[in-house]
Amino acid sequence: MRLPLALATVALLLAAGCLGAQVQPAAVGPAPLPVPAPSTMTSVIDPSGGEGEPSLGVMPDGTLFTNGAGSSGGLYVSKDNGTTWQKLDSPTAPWPNEDPDLAVSGDGVLWYDNLWIGCTTVASSKDMGKTWTSSPAGCVPPAGDRQYVIPVKGGEAYVYSHQLPTFYQMVAHTTDYGQTWTPVGPAEGIMPPVVTGISGWGGGGFYNAVKGSVWTTFTFSDGPAGSGSTWSPSAGVLAKGGSTFSMIRLPNAGGQSVGLSLVVGAADSAGNVYLAWAEAAGSDPKTQVMGIYMAASKDDGKTWSKPVKVNEPDNMSVVFPAITAGPAGEVAVAYYEASKQGYPAQMDKDTAWNVTLAYTHDALDDAPTFQHVNLTTASVRHGAICPDGSSCTANRQFLDYFALKRLPDGRVGSVFTSTDAVQGKTVNGFAATLEPVLK
Repeated sequence: MRLPLALATVALLLAAGCLGAQVQPAAVGPAPLPVPAPSTMTSVIDPSGGEGEPSLGVMPDGTLFTNGAGSSGGLYVSKDNGTTWQKLDSPTAPWPNEDPDLAVSGDGVLWYDNLWIGCTTVASSKDMGKTWTSSPAGCVPPAGDRQYVIPVKGGEAYVYSHQLPTFYQMVAHTTDYGQTWTPVGPAEGIMPPVVTGISGWGGGGFYNAVKGSVWTTFTFSDGPAGSGSTWSPSAGVLAKGGSTFSMIRLPNAGGQSVGLSLVVGAADSAGNVYLAWAEAAGSDPKTQVMGIYMAASKDDGKTWSKPVKVNEPDNMSVVFPAITAGPAGEVAVAYYEASKQGYPAQMDKDTAWNVTLAYTHDALDDAPTFQHVNLTTASVRHGAICPDGSSCTANRQFLDYFALKRLPDGRVGSVFTSTDAVQGKTVNGFAATLEPVLK
């Protein structure tokens, strides 16, 4: 696949005569040098397995943590920039290791949580995973599915999940490293059934440290799927000092949602926030045009830029965006990208998938310029990827998302899933740029 570079061309300015007076040619400086595509590295986290929806936590000193799902998965750490990984004991054992999620706060507290029969088990560590504080049967919030932990600082964090009885994002809060939890209510801002419409599954959450706001991300529809309702990339925002979430609904870019169409978000170091999601245009799944879109807000979600397309070209299938941010206006988005066009679940067995990285230093402009590079050094899958959640009947080895983070030196790293790296197994991998792309 291509490695698009920002190339500049020099226009030749010709002198022209006017009423006998000769106009001198304009001075032309040297052509700008092409922007080099960053080189990358890829490693397998656990060749024996440990697959499924990996999260990535980055400590202030660059130590990396990730997770794997199921009985073969658990917690992994790397102290050599992702080259090698060590498996650690599960901090939530003996509880089942389903839908695991992890995150690191800005002050270096590691949070790990998983799901079992509608309950969320959460553990936190102040010493790089050596010891843990946990709430083994917190069930916060109860009857939830696909939960995420959002650290703030110290012992403060939020957990939210898609509560199946209500189909809303229910949130709980802790200030004592996860020992006790207090329900906050729905991220939609008003207790159901007062709010009309339906939330989709969440795509993760983030803390805007500059503004002190907590963000949950998800899709929202005016009515049931397939009813002609309007769907929106959405977020619930808890302002600093607030007690209830307010909901933000962005206009989509005019396409249909891609399966669960998980919405992801990030905040840069100046407090600007970004949301990203996937859309499909066209009625024929075999020829649909896929797009990854991003919108930006400079005022903590009060106003938004028009959605801009992140991926190129249009004739490649894309799915499952992940996002991270650095200094003001510097954003990176990663996604699985196929060698063919169409809906991800319709790809044939010869279709090759890579993890593509798109990054920009002008994300706050009306028309950001993205550079693109293959983040993985080899294909991660051949065949279809089903993004339709539990309604998938096959090709769901990648589950529903992966992760991307800025590393302390400005490089970006990603944890992803692969069925090509180890023959006959579904494993998680790590890839990173070897040069900084977010300053």
